[in-house]
Amino acid sequence: MPEVSIMPEPFRIGAVNVGQSVIIAWMVIAALIALMIIARVRINRFSGAPKGFQALCELIVGGAHDFAASRLGAEHAQSKAAAEIAAPAVLTLMVYVFMTTVIELFGLPPATDDINCTLALGLCAFIMVNVTAVRVKGIKGRALAWTKPMAGVAPIRILTDLITPFSMAVRLFANVLAGGVIMKLLYAVAPVLVPAALGAYFNVLHVAIQTFVFGLLPLMYIGEAVE
Repeated sequence: MPEVSIMPEPFRIGAVNVGQSVIIAWMVIAALIALMIIARVRINRFSGAPKGFQALCELIVGGAHDFAASRLGAEHAQSKAAAEIAAPAVLTLMVYVFMTTVIELFGLPPATDDINCTLALGLCAFIMVNVTAVRVKGIKGRALAWTKPMAGVAPIRILTDLITPFSMAVRLFANVLAGGVIMKLLYAVAPVLVPAALGAYFNVLHVAIQTFVFGLLPLMYIGEAVE
């Protein structure tokens, strides 16, 4: 039977246990930085008629803005401003979640299989939500949002906001863990009948769903904050 553990795998550098998920995250970040440097060099050569790599970049950036605008609503000035602020941050979180999870296809454990990683992502999303709300409505406007529809619900709404990063962390961690368990069971029961292509398809589809959900949830919270 396949063994599954919810405890983070250790990885020591000298006497310090930095954790395996941290090493995986560093590898992904290094790869993304290298890609961004290459993209930055290519941006200087962009022309008015997008094609190839330029078209791909514009498709990704435009898609992120459209995704944020469709969830927050572009018909109101505050919602439009929130979408402009949140879109780059949401795209960054989604790329990070996707890359640190889909790396499992290359035989490496996903960093999001560690609750510490998902908790850090949840805290980043929590900060993004509140920074966006303050920039759009100001500190006073953000505080007043907790009193709607009446002042008596303020403690409940504040508590709900404080729970947000933990709920996002547990949701992502549990879903990634469940996906890994399913794949281990499939290969344990039918290691020959289940081809590698099917496993790759399942992994990519599962990761894509988790990435979409993790990008959608902060936008929903921002929508509630800026109303």
